[in-house]
Amino acid sequence: MKRPIARAFTIVELLVVVSIIALLIGILLPAIGKARDTAKVGQSKSNIRNVMVALQQYAATWNGTQFTAGPPNLSAGDRAGMQLSAAIGAWASANGAYPYGNQPLGIVLGEIPYGGTAAVAFWNATSNHPESATPYTFQGGLTTSDRPGLGTWRFPNAAQVAEYLDGDLLNKAYFAPKDLVVLRELEVCFEFPATFCPTSSNPWGITPRVQSNMILVPSSYTMSPAAMFHPAVFARDAFKDPMSIPSGFRSPTIAQAQHSSLKSWLMEHHWLQNRTSQECGLNWGGTWFLTDDGGYGGTPGCWNGCEPFHFNHSYKSAPVTAYYDMHTGTIEMAEAERMDDAAGGIWSRDTGDGSNGYWMDRGSDWTAWSGHVLTTDGIKGRDFVAK
Repeated sequence: MKRPIARAFTIVELLVVVSIIALLIGILLPAIGKARDTAKVGQSKSNIRNVMVALQQYAATWNGTQFTAGPPNLSAGDRAGMQLSAAIGAWASANGAYPYGNQPLGIVLGEIPYGGTAAVAFWNATSNHPESATPYTFQGGLTTSDRPGLGTWRFPNAAQVAEYLDGDLLNKAYFAPKDLVVLRELEVCFEFPATFCPTSSNPWGITPRVQSNMILVPSSYTMSPAAMFHPAVFARDAFKDPMSIPSGFRSPTIAQAQHSSLKSWLMEHHWLQNRTSQECGLNWGGTWFLTDDGGYGGTPGCWNGCEPFHFNHSYKSAPVTAYYDMHTGTIEMAEAERMDDAAGGIWSRDTGDGSNGYWMDRGSDWTAWSGHVLTTDGIKGRDFVAK
């Protein structure tokens, strides 16, 4: 009896099978990548919601007043009309604030093992860093410093708020999963047994774990600085420098948000969604982001010499955003610009930042939007219009 002859695949058949497999892989890989990207956006929405809840709990503790880290009467009395740094020095002298006395002023930095087993709580030295006691510092005018654009709006992870989020300034909820430049630098910190991770700009001589010209590592998420000043500062008729009016630094309450579903509260600071360029921004030369070491001899640069593009630096950018009505979403900058035109001006163009707004001259393309940061009417205004 003859045995059946085993039939092997021909070369043509093998090539067909390989081609089909390659085609399936080509179809599936983008889908897998898109699913992974969607998952990261979902995680960022969850993170930003947690930060928003911490800020809400802080406000509830302080009768609805939002976190700013600065005194509400900073520009009151004889200090009205002073430069920000001079006003902070005058306020500190009059109130016995640190470093002149025992009262804190500015961002609380948490605790770190120092000198054996002792844990020392650090306060930002506001006499040297006035931006640590004001929501925002402009590029011109009275409310400025040598670090324009910085301020407490970048630090919802200050210890005053972080105590409502397990007390950890490095809680991973503070960092978006696609903020890769930041996360790589922080890898050595996440396992560090402390709530505060020392940077190369720390003034206490502690061995740094992060190369940055910021004393406190900022969160991936930023609060709206316009919503942290008194609404009169960003009045539609004319911007008023916070140091020029007695009530400029009086923090508004959450309840003052008149368009709560359209006013952004928190937003991803870096261009993370739909990013097609290199990780580090191309146009930062000549700014403190890359050239200033904080005065302490640290390595220049926010992130070891790298500052990514900001959320408003590309029409493709779509930052994850949280609003005052507690919902989250994403908004494309191209759409935000159209909304700005339709609403007749969502952000103030007459501030100390000039007509260019918030660092738009450092963008990757022709995007022109500085909502969230310079919102007209502050917390009473809106950053988007209803569709």
